[in-house]
Amino acid sequence: MGERVKGGQAVVRALEAHGVDVVFGIPGVHTLEIYDALRDSPIRHILARHEQGAGFMADGYARASGRPGVAIIITGPGITNVATPIGEAYSDSIPVLVVSANVEQEWAGKMLGHLHDLKDQLGVMRAVTKWNDRATTVPAVSQLIAEAFRQMTTGRPRPTHVEVPLDVLRAFGEIEVASPEPIAPVAPDPQDVERAVSAIAAAERVVIYAGGGAVASGAHQAITELAERLGAPVLTSIMGKGSIAEDHPMALGNLWEPGSPVEEVLRGADLALVIGSKLGAQDTDYQRMPMPSTIIRVDIDPEEIGRNYAPTQAIVADAALTVRALVDHLAARGVSKQSWKPEQVADIRQRARAVAWGAEQQPYVDALRSAIPRDGILVTDMTMMSYVSCRLYPVYEPRTFFFPAGYGTLGFSLPAAIGAKIARPDAMVVPIVGDGGFQFTMQEVATAVQFRLGLPIVIFNDSTYTAVKETQAREFDRRFIAVDLVNPDYVKLADAYGIPGVRAESPDALAEAIRAAARRDLPTIIDTPIHFDY
Repeated sequence: MGERVKGGQAVVRALEAHGVDVVFGIPGVHTLEIYDALRDSPIRHILARHEQGAGFMADGYARASGRPGVAIIITGPGITNVATPIGEAYSDSIPVLVVSANVEQEWAGKMLGHLHDLKDQLGVMRAVTKWNDRATTVPAVSQLIAEAFRQMTTGRPRPTHVEVPLDVLRAFGEIEVASPEPIAPVAPDPQDVERAVSAIAAAERVVIYAGGGAVASGAHQAITELAERLGAPVLTSIMGKGSIAEDHPMALGNLWEPGSPVEEVLRGADLALVIGSKLGAQDTDYQRMPMPSTIIRVDIDPEEIGRNYAPTQAIVADAALTVRALVDHLAARGVSKQSWKPEQVADIRQRARAVAWGAEQQPYVDALRSAIPRDGILVTDMTMMSYVSCRLYPVYEPRTFFFPAGYGTLGFSLPAAIGAKIARPDAMVVPIVGDGGFQFTMQEVATAVQFRLGLPIVIFNDSTYTAVKETQAREFDRRFIAVDLVNPDYVKLADAYGIPGVRAESPDALAEAIRAAARRDLPTIIDTPIHFDY
């Protein structure tokens, strides 16, 4: 015998059954049935100031915790507002569930003047989700939310969307809510493992390239063991930062760029093991990154594994299970080699860092790293200092470096940092953002204040959309247009929010400001003047 509840209650019961402990959103007249049910639920609600912020918060929560984030979103404008952060989550393979309302089924999409009606709400979300559907009855609510979680936790993790029209939210129905069955990760085919082990054993010099799938699957320990067994340098994509500690003797991080000394490894290798990376255009400079003739690719997504660089062998399976199997089989065969000596890797790493793009800003990167503990989280935006950090900020643990890598959305860092801090309240979480990008989502400072989150909010400020201006200087003969900004006084803005605000005029001052801010139970705005040559 099931439980007879309203549709709004069915939403909350299903979320509870899947272990959801926090949701992000803004109430609206179409979602009040859900919010009324949340009053009687242990699920915590984080009130954002814009649906875009709520979506990024759910994303940051998922990146920090490894569990799906959830956003509760109103019909129409709420959906179009959340589409941007969900597009980011889709591009970066982050599991986020959006539960939205819609007008009554009889009227949905007919554009008859109903509040918030959208011509094709499911169509909007189809473009940015792995899976989305509409619940047409109360029993379907729990069934579809269960399917949404199954989709997010099998195969490639990506966002999902369940739409619950207003008439379903208000209606009563009988539901069966069962706890989800554990889903085992996909193990590699033993024959694929044996073939890969034979190829690795026969190779003279192996290089490992780890992507976001390595982090998502928890493969970091196995990758470290594999690198040590093979003497193999480990490069990472941006999303792969943290798949090996960047102070490990075999780590080369995300240091590759055209002409980098890292190419000595890539050109000198005869086999590359690519783990959980699509080898995308941004990381490989549109497939200009050299790769050896033999490429073994490990990926959970069969549609991704043959793109960009054709593999010699493809293993469609969970990255962590596959790398662990490779380590165990290599050990059983007694395979151990020194593809590169640690001192060779250290020399390449040192030379690559010295000539990396943005190396003149190394003192600010050092300030960030010195102030943030090894397990602290740096949340970056689409800003020049973030691009520098992708190369030069060393990451030591998985899930401690966030960047909007795939979609490239400005305004990501502050709300994503809020989500990360909610997921990991004991960790230091530091968002960095440019003065332009900050103003995309700066209203979420109010969210951080309301929930008393001790976030050091670092604004690198040069009153310019610097990335665009640099491109205009390089490609348009310095014909600047629409890039210079008139900004508020960010220290005074902090005062308006009733929180500390400081101006850090040097790298040392920045490091001290971050340390001081992290000791508070309120956010601190740290205005950091900076200059880039272009």
